[in-house]
Amino acid sequence: MINILVPLAGKNTFKTNALNTFPKILSDVGGQLLIERAAKPFIDLALDTKIVVAIPKKESEEFRLNRVLPLLGDNITLCNINSQTQGAACSALLTIENIDLDSPLIITSFEQVLDFELTPLIKDFIDNKVDAGVLTFEAIHPKWSYVKVDEQQMVTQAAEKMPISRNAIAGLFYFKTARMFFDAAQAMIRKDVKTNNLFYIAPTLNEVILNGGRVKALPINKNHYYHINDDHSLENFEDNIISQKNSAKDIISKATMSILKCINQKDHSALVAFLADDVTFFGPNIEVSGFDKVSGLIKSALVNNDNFELISNNHFIADNNKSVVEFELLNKSSKQTGVVIIHWREKNKISKLTLYAYSV
Repeated sequence: MINILVPLAGKNTFKTNALNTFPKILSDVGGQLLIERAAKPFIDLALDTKIVVAIPKKESEEFRLNRVLPLLGDNITLCNINSQTQGAACSALLTIENIDLDSPLIITSFEQVLDFELTPLIKDFIDNKVDAGVLTFEAIHPKWSYVKVDEQQMVTQAAEKMPISRNAIAGLFYFKTARMFFDAAQAMIRKDVKTNNLFYIAPTLNEVILNGGRVKALPINKNHYYHINDDHSLENFEDNIISQKNSAKDIISKATMSILKCINQKDHSALVAFLADDVTFFGPNIEVSGFDKVSGLIKSALVNNDNFELISNNHFIADNNKSVVEFELLNKSSKQTGVVIIHWREKNKISKLTLYAYSV
């Protein structure tokens, strides 16, 4: 099992104003709360995980986060802490009773969005048996924490809000065991290693290195990392989500137009190229699963039957992964109209076809 620790107790985490009576993490972004988008890559990890959120009791109750957070996933536990700690490292230390000390630990934030698949990266840390690891992106602004790395991407030094390299940390820290982090954090605090009078997570990596530990840095595409620390960054993220949705709809629309063309030209080969291996078809009194069976059904209806003509002219996009095609089915004695709902997944593959038809 992997511990995932989320200190949610920053100085500005729960800041509100006249226009926004709830904190940024509860902002609606494209139909989802920011905190939902932040939690998603960790909820979706293809690993056994336990997520512990360290949060001040007062703010947890005031903003109903004690109700919201458990709804994000069944593996989320809340740990109430004091409102005022001396930084993320101190907040993390207060969760020790909720953490399995001999299991791996990830420390991250719900005030950022990692818009990519995390499982391969975490497995890389585990498979390479490193003692600690971070995700990095290119930057030089002093608001970030940084690491220096060697030619093998092994970390030689970490610094908080000090650009010692172009390798900024993307708000995720991995430790082989939680015990290793807690020992490193306590050593850092004993040495009084503060930045702006606060104890941060990044300098604990130096303690791991001083004890002979191996710390690895994995670079990520910074275009998929969003740190939401003010209204401007929130607006930029909202704009990006809208742009992504519009782009996804354009892609699905073009693919659906290709489907229309295939139907009208009875081009079976081109049409079935869109089918996923595990595609399913649902129609009146019929249910078929698997590429071969669905492909065969389409071929018998589209190509091997001269008794009717299938015409499709219109389509519209229902959402980011569904489109709807209207059709007419003509034979010598009758006419049917209906719709096919197409469920899309990545790479323009169809995962499900649902047909509704009625006689005219």
